[in-house]
Amino acid sequence: MHRALWPILSAALFLIAAGTAPAATPAEVAHAEQLYNDGKFKESITVLDAYLKEHPSDATALVDRGDDYEALGDHQTAIADYTAALAANPDYAYAYASRCESYFHIDQDARGLEDCNKAIELEPKLAYAYRVRARIDLDQGNPQAALSDANEALTISPSSATALVSRCRAYSALGQYANALADCTSASTINPSLDTAFFYRGRTKYLQEDYKASIADFNTALRLDPTDNNAYYWIAKANLNMGSYADALKSADQYIASDEDDADGHLLRAQIEVKLGNTAEARSSAQTALKHYHIVNDESGAAKAQALIDSLGAAAPQGR
Repeated sequence: MHRALWPILSAALFLIAAGTAPAATPAEVAHAEQLYNDGKFKESITVLDAYLKEHPSDATALVDRGDDYEALGDHQTAIADYTAALAANPDYAYAYASRCESYFHIDQDARGLEDCNKAIELEPKLAYAYRVRARIDLDQGNPQAALSDANEALTISPSSATALVSRCRAYSALGQYANALADCTSASTINPSLDTAFFYRGRTKYLQEDYKASIADFNTALRLDPTDNNAYYWIAKANLNMGSYADALKSADQYIASDEDDADGHLLRAQIEVKLGNTAEARSSAQTALKHYHIVNDESGAAKAQALIDSLGAAAPQGR
């Protein structure tokens, strides 16, 4: 995630125009930002905690700490910091864009979209806001809008690997696979450590039924980010389609271990067990999937799980 540069630059340009030199970034905040850039998020938080005790309304420091929490996956605390920053500076475009991303991560797309729109209203050249809004567009099933937002982000920042990944995803959702592969490949060249470039290239290859190549990309994504458990799900699906059922089951189990409440994972496991001839295990996994689909009110998923259960017939009677 980029630091809060846009509001700082906008303020700097105003001050220069007025003949006043911009204020220097406090040493503690600069140190925290360097820690962030080094991936030392907890250490950065410690520095900012001490600084904010003395300067509780420093919007830049609040956003910086929010970025640290966001990087650690603590989206709610990040939102609290971004909100405090906006209370101190209601025109802080980057803070809106950052809170937009945090809302996206906790499935509050409507609130996120509102924040991204506000960020763009305040700073029309904030590429970060367009990138995040593109992800929300995709989440809401609007790949054409995602493509438009990704293109805008790339017009502003042509070498942005993350914007290329966003456009790769949009192209893939639109069935324009050649364009999608080109963008994700370009993103991986610009930033070879960007796991999402490989993950979404793998997703595109999966859609092209190039399962072996997709698995290679998913494995690269896992090497770059071992916590990217979604890769296990797609590796399992690819192996299932290739008839490598034992490998598929192993990956499905790895995925379920990361999220035992995920209905799709249990349904996938049931489908693999069917191929392995393990009827009892398949029925058990499908029933677990059905339970979790009901919990989240996913009628479509529940219908698929029930159809699989029905296809397996009645359970054998228990012996005495």
